[in-house]
Amino acid sequence: MSTPRMFFAAMPPPAVRMAIGNAAREYGVLDALGRSLFAPGNWHQSLSERIFAPNDAQIEQLRAVGAAVRAHATTVAYTRIDSAANLSGRIHVTLRAGSNAAFKPLLGAVQQALQQAGQGAIATGVTPHVTLSYDAPALLPTVRLPEPLRWTIDELLLVCGGGSPYRYDVLGRWPLLPERDPPPVQIGLF
Repeated sequence: MSTPRMFFAAMPPPAVRMAIGNAAREYGVLDALGRSLFAPGNWHQSLSERIFAPNDAQIEQLRAVGAAVRAHATTVAYTRIDSAANLSGRIHVTLRAGSNAAFKPLLGAVQQALQQAGQGAIATGVTPHVTLSYDAPALLPTVRLPEPLRWTIDELLLVCGGGSPYRYDVLGRWPLLPERDPPPVQIGLF
């Protein structure tokens, strides 16, 4: 059993999760990952570093932080699937955004609230990405998606991961303010 870990995140709704899975399947990523695929129900966008084995006081403190965050929803455009080995040699396969400009204000609001609550140690910089595997069997060629996969992040979650099978329990959720400049949506002609 793994040590519980608590952090701020966003989790894609079913339609986005399905779109991620479809893209990964279309380009052979799912076949290449096999059993090393991180469970799609656990796919997430991190918004902070983790607190391991959180106690009740830490949980309540981060719930107060989540309630204090004032940020607008944002649409992140993920443009590629790539892989890299970390310092310990484990290969991570990730869906990555082409730019973090839309993501920065949301991340900044979470970081500011954490710092104001004395939790600067977990107010670290994260990039806009969704990890599909934390221990892939091999490096994969980069897949550039022909069209960005867009996900409007519209709620902040406080989650705690752990258990067997590993899963995220939601400890708190807060809706974000309406998106300031949503991307245009093409309406069908018929």
